[in-house]
Amino acid sequence: MHFAFCSDIEEFNKDQLRDKQWSYRFPGSGWITCVYRMAAESGINVASGDVALANIASKKWDAKEVYVIQDMTSTDAAKLLDLGAMPFLITCFEAPLYAPFFYDSVVQIADRFKFNLGFGFLNEQGGAIGEKTRFQFRFPSFYFDDMQEIRSWKDRKKLVLVAANKYRAKNLFIPGRLSLINVLRQVKSASWQFISPAYRKSLAASLHDRRFEAIEYFASKKELDLYGAGWGDLDELPMVWGNRLRDAVKDQYLGRCENKLETISGYRFSICFENMVLPGYMTEKMVDCFVAGTVPLYLGAPDIETLVPVESFVDMRNFNSYDQVDNYMNSANEHDAIRMIRAGRDYLRTEAGMLHSYEGFARNVIRLAKTC
Repeated sequence: MHFAFCSDIEEFNKDQLRDKQWSYRFPGSGWITCVYRMAAESGINVASGDVALANIASKKWDAKEVYVIQDMTSTDAAKLLDLGAMPFLITCFEAPLYAPFFYDSVVQIADRFKFNLGFGFLNEQGGAIGEKTRFQFRFPSFYFDDMQEIRSWKDRKKLVLVAANKYRAKNLFIPGRLSLINVLRQVKSASWQFISPAYRKSLAASLHDRRFEAIEYFASKKELDLYGAGWGDLDELPMVWGNRLRDAVKDQYLGRCENKLETISGYRFSICFENMVLPGYMTEKMVDCFVAGTVPLYLGAPDIETLVPVESFVDMRNFNSYDQVDNYMNSANEHDAIRMIRAGRDYLRTEAGMLHSYEGFARNVIRLAKTC
């Protein structure tokens, strides 16, 4: 019995991904590193899709003894399945905002595989699609030894946001700079809306503008440190947003973040807005706060209270204005804040919380592999 991990993300198929440091570049991917290690300890063969194809071509492996682990779409996986390999597990860690065509056909894909784990396999109520999803899914995002020391409350700065600027808009807009590439981005978005029902629906649920509003408010008050790719050049944004944000973030944008957990551990609060509203869609943003030891200001999954304890985060839906949010942060005392942080840490020690760790997620995959 052999297992082949297949992805069309080129870096996922490289041997370097077995190195823990390499996996930090791709949130959600570290479980692959752990699967390679745990599989070797259990006597299970795991190889990337290209290696599996080479082993079949050389008669080293029999295709019928290969079980495919596929990350969304993969050309190597399609080749292996055509040769007779078994569709074992399919994963999806992206939102439909960035992988709409996969979501358009997700039901048919889910029915083909024995197991599926990921956001794409949840229905509009946050439940499982199809009969084959029998196992709880949580987005994996940290190693056990990533846990940061809880820093002194009085020594922390107030507020931080670490996120890439990956703006998506439902309507055509005038960008800050009229260039061929900016025009082509909008043509691409318009064509995706025409072709993909999932993309049209996800654009309507986007939270990018809400994130901009938070950045504008807190950065203009000099209370926010902003990290992430894409904030240094706002000319790709609608002209109105570019003009509104440019002065606000001029002194508050601190570039890319080399070590997110270490960075946000030095702040009292962290803005955690998902890219869109989707039941069950809770990414690394909330968990990173638990691991780093900071208080998350959360907006995203409408069923978030069913995913993590309500006492572990600040629900932005409970405020009518950013003035109210600001007043809340200013009045927060150390005792209540640390209690909130510890509630998040306690959650990570539960059975569901452990699945957010790369080790816990990988252990679950190995457990499924042993059922074959």
